[in-house]
Amino acid sequence: MIRLEPGSHAGFPAALSYTRSRPPLGRLALRITRWARARAVERYIAGRRAHLDVGCGDGYLLQRSKARQRVGIDRALGDEAEGRFELPDRSFDCVSMLAVIEHLQQPQAVLSEVHRVLMPDGILVLTTPRSLARFAIRLYTIGIDEDHACYYDRADVERMTAGRFELIDGHDFLFGLNQAFCLRKRPVSGG
Repeated sequence: MIRLEPGSHAGFPAALSYTRSRPPLGRLALRITRWARARAVERYIAGRRAHLDVGCGDGYLLQRSKARQRVGIDRALGDEAEGRFELPDRSFDCVSMLAVIEHLQQPQAVLSEVHRVLMPDGILVLTTPRSLARFAIRLYTIGIDEDHACYYDRADVERMTAGRFELIDGHDFLFGLNQAFCLRKRPVSGG
């Protein structure tokens, strides 16, 4: 887990880089997609006070976030994203998951944890590639078919989050190959 102090843009281990083991085309594609993902969700995370980024990678989104409290978890940091988050209930007004949900074996368990750590009326912001992006991703990423557990469209996201979240906005980006969603936490019975 990583925590960025107010006004800080440092704090992520220098060795944590997803670009180092990629071929040149892969490094370029990753830079472009990371920039596009961040741009696609900035309007949703603007004005938030406490921001948790699940699957934060090297912190590229958290470093752009203006939230006072910025926390990132990632398996590369030794965090178990598919288990219980070591964070208090209702402690964030924004949770982001950029290009994460398609990697999860148990997305419902992660969505339950996100719901638990979100404040009432907090938002979940996620991005995910469309299934038609698979061909392009294969051009610059080796083994992506083993890494992506599932591809989701808007209807899948609404179905998967029903009862816990309400979809309030969504749009495509990167030539329609990726999609961004903003969902608001709903109260659930007994919690």
